[in-house]
Amino acid sequence: MAPKTPNDAVKKPDSTGKSTNALEVRVGGDKIDFVVNDAVVHSEAKSGAMAKTDGIYGIRVNHLLEVQVDGLTVSK
Repeated sequence: MAPKTPNDAVKKPDSTGKSTNALEVRVGGDKIDFVVNDAVVHSEAKSGAMAKTDGIYGIRVNHLLEVQVDGLTVSK
């Protein structure tokens, strides 16, 4: 996995301390794209630890956050 890196695609919190970002992971035959607000922010080869991607999804959220998940889907 890549180290934490700032990206302009990620919306920053507004004056109320809130922000909304659409997150997506696109798994292809040989690579995985991590997408924020329709912009690919990182691509990773589908190998090693990243090779085991078929049929599983999950959500991990750190503490001190309010998160709402809408439109969670899995598609081929």
